[in-house]
Amino acid sequence: MLINAPVVAGSAATEAGGAATMGGTMAGAAAPISAIMPPGAEDASAAAVAAFVARGAETAAMMAQLSMVRGLFASTMATSAAGYTGVDLINEATLAL
Repeated sequence: MLINAPVVAGSAATEAGGAATMGGTMAGAAAPISAIMPPGAEDASAAAVAAFVARGAETAAMMAQLSMVRGLFASTMATSAAGYTGVDLINEATLAL
């Protein structure tokens, strides 16, 4: 199996950047999705706003988990790239003997 460690490391950096972007985007969107004003003073408007705020909180929690998983994936890819590079160096040294 041929593994191109620099490509894997580059992909890991891209994934890490994506995770950071997702985290920043969700941080910026937290207030707009959780601070909704009711259109009216009746109970139905208050219930609708409560439902939207709850949905916004669920979405923010889901995105936080997704961002964390993406960060873990990037970390795993970076570690794998380093491992592949190490094994390649050992193989090259063994062949040079």
